[in-house]
Amino acid sequence: MAQIDFDRPMRWTANAAGRYTAEATRDSDLFLQRAAALGPAAAITPFQSADWLSAWLKLLGPSAAAEPLLITVRDGLCGEIAMLLPLVVRRVCGVALVEFADLSVSDYNVPLLGPAAPSTSAAAAAAFEAVLAALPDVDVMRLCNLPLTAGGKVNPLALLASSPSASVRNVTTLPRSWDDYLETRPRKFRKALRQHHRALDALGGVRVRMVTAPVDDAARLLGKLDQFQRARITALGKRYVLDRPPYAHFYREVFSRGQAMLSVMESGNSVVAVAYSLLHRQSCTTVRLAHAGAEWSRGSPGIVLASEIIRWLIDNGIEQFDLGAGGYDYKKQLGCEAQPLLVLEKALTLKGRMALSAWSTYSGGRSLVQSLTAKAS
Repeated sequence: MAQIDFDRPMRWTANAAGRYTAEATRDSDLFLQRAAALGPAAAITPFQSADWLSAWLKLLGPSAAAEPLLITVRDGLCGEIAMLLPLVVRRVCGVALVEFADLSVSDYNVPLLGPAAPSTSAAAAAAFEAVLAALPDVDVMRLCNLPLTAGGKVNPLALLASSPSASVRNVTTLPRSWDDYLETRPRKFRKALRQHHRALDALGGVRVRMVTAPVDDAARLLGKLDQFQRARITALGKRYVLDRPPYAHFYREVFSRGQAMLSVMESGNSVVAVAYSLLHRQSCTTVRLAHAGAEWSRGSPGIVLASEIIRWLIDNGIEQFDLGAGGYDYKKQLGCEAQPLLVLEKALTLKGRMALSAWSTYSGGRSLVQSLTAKAS
């Protein structure tokens, strides 16, 4: 992959009428230092936390030849940080594409928000103009999976987005007790959950544990999660990549840093189901969940394990449960509300306009990268 030209000064200074200034860098350490200085509240989803971004920039980005494009936006008058954007540049079929540090592992994309964060459409537009002026020579910017709000704060980029994502966010606010949670669920769900438990008991019974710190068998449990997910995804005729070394190392690194929790359902010495969740402030986001299938499917171990995660979260005072992006019906059954995710895209060259046109006309539900690489595959 040819490198993007970062030789020109990647710094933009507003004129007298400008409200924001922006600068771009490839220096991950500098960017993470700025993020740390803002404090943990700046990352309003776990996918922008320091541990997540540090592991991503160290392990996943280089594996896909994704060059960091880390942008700091400041208020032009007071100099305070408005936003930090963890972006990258990839060259796909000759197109220089700017996107969030994602590669399909970050369910939601939001800038890290500073004290001068824009909260209106006009302010967000002014900040975005500063971002565009700080870019190197690239063809297209495509920022996906933008929630409208998160952590009680507005996502400035979502104020500018006009295209819906193919996915949705699934989130619910948790009540104070497990009994209160059950009361919010339909009678049909409560009955089905009891039946699931009886079916699991008939298969030998199960126990559930929540692993929030490194343990001796963490590698084995993560291996089981990879095994279960690969079996399910390949059975659907889809490509599975999360057990490839860069991804596997990434998830293990995040877990080792204490940001992730493994939820494990076991029967005897056998692992029946595993979930991988991110704990961030007063929220839990479950990003991976899979089970052994076969005869265990009679007991719906995925739904039972998810319900046990909810029970544990309530007992530990966690206020919000998020089942990540995706439109699966079981997420609604568990009480998660589907919230829209948006896409902000901007063609910066003729080649970029052609790429966006190809994406929108080739196959509406497919991603830009899939569209661009379809012929090559």
